[in-house]
Amino acid sequence: MNVSGTFQDRRAFYSRQLGVVGVLAFCACEHDLHVGKWNCADAPDAVQHADETTVVAAPWSTSFEEGFCDYSQGAGYCYGDRLATYTTVTSPVHSGHYAAAFNVQGDDLAARQARCVVEGILPTAAYYGAWYFVPARATNSGLWNLVHFQGGDLSALHGLWDISLENGSDEQLQLIVYDFLNGRTHRPADPTPIPIGSWFHIELYLERAAGETGEVALFQDGNELLRVTNLVTDDTRWGQWYVGNLASGVSPADSTLYVDDVTIRRTR
Repeated sequence: MNVSGTFQDRRAFYSRQLGVVGVLAFCACEHDLHVGKWNCADAPDAVQHADETTVVAAPWSTSFEEGFCDYSQGAGYCYGDRLATYTTVTSPVHSGHYAAAFNVQGDDLAARQARCVVEGILPTAAYYGAWYFVPARATNSGLWNLVHFQGGDLSALHGLWDISLENGSDEQLQLIVYDFLNGRTHRPADPTPIPIGSWFHIELYLERAAGETGEVALFQDGNELLRVTNLVTDDTRWGQWYVGNLASGVSPADSTLYVDDVTIRRTR
């Protein structure tokens, strides 16, 4: 995510991307979801958003062994379109028999996305984790987002936290965290390139607070990359947690990410 320029320039860039995220999330029920459509016996025909009283359970997990049913039956949903698809695959997998594949055509600034969402009242403090597999190195001149938090209500959602990929000085891909509320990008003091062609674990500790008592920590394969304390981390009551693939300005344009063993835990 090589976003240069002034703070205002970067804030505007993220705001444009967030606008796309919010619109697509709110309108997910209108997408053609034939690719990756769940086959749960009691799954709704269209997305039914969690109401303002729905509490997100912790612990919660899915390994996609039942397709995307854990999302549709657990206060969540998955979405995509003809240029951003999601489905289950039998290879590569981190555990079990299946993983999720999220494919997007990310060669422009349109922020194509295919993702799965858990929504409701998030835990006050929890670890949000997922295993990712990036099959090939790519060059990112826009936004390549893996994990996203936003909150508010369905008529007025705003960004909270992002975990994204950027190319480091050696062009290897590495994780960074963006803080929407404070308008800051957090980079590890000692960047750790992600492995290409093998599974790696991303985990974000989020202690939600509307005052300056919150805390965020990023872990990669169990190693703490960064920790930020004493700040506003979430000014909302109801929120959404996204995993999957959102890409703009990525080369090669055909971007596929694999995800498995998604978890929400109160302790590590």
